[in-house]
Amino acid sequence: MSNCTTQSQAQTSESGNNTITIGINKTAKIPNSKINLEFKNIVEDSRCPIDATCVWEGIAIVYVNVNSGKQTEDFQVATRDFQPKSANKSFSFSGYRFTLTDLKPYPGGKEESESVTFKYEKE
Repeated sequence: MSNCTTQSQAQTSESGNNTITIGINKTAKIPNSKINLEFKNIVEDSRCPIDATCVWEGIAIVYVNVNSGKQTEDFQVATRDFQPKSANKSFSFSGYRFTLTDLKPYPGGKEESESVTFKYEKE
């Protein structure tokens, strides 16, 4: 019998460079750890659209929930460090460092499902 509190798994892509891609409202487990990341939503996306010339590249901020056992924490992570919004591209949790490397779809790009990709490494 399955556990009633099971979370839907994300579509993940893992390779030798320790990256994981998570779809919106999905959860993914970091291999060989107890850490689960859930991509909750996109808080802001002011990135410059494809085929546009902008004076500022813009920024996107996503909201993720991370847990390991009973430890849980929420993070807002950005596509680049931007101090006026206290936005950071990386965060640390339970002995790992996570860095946002990609957020899809890109403004003005092809229609695709929302997903976020993180690089992770042990600290």
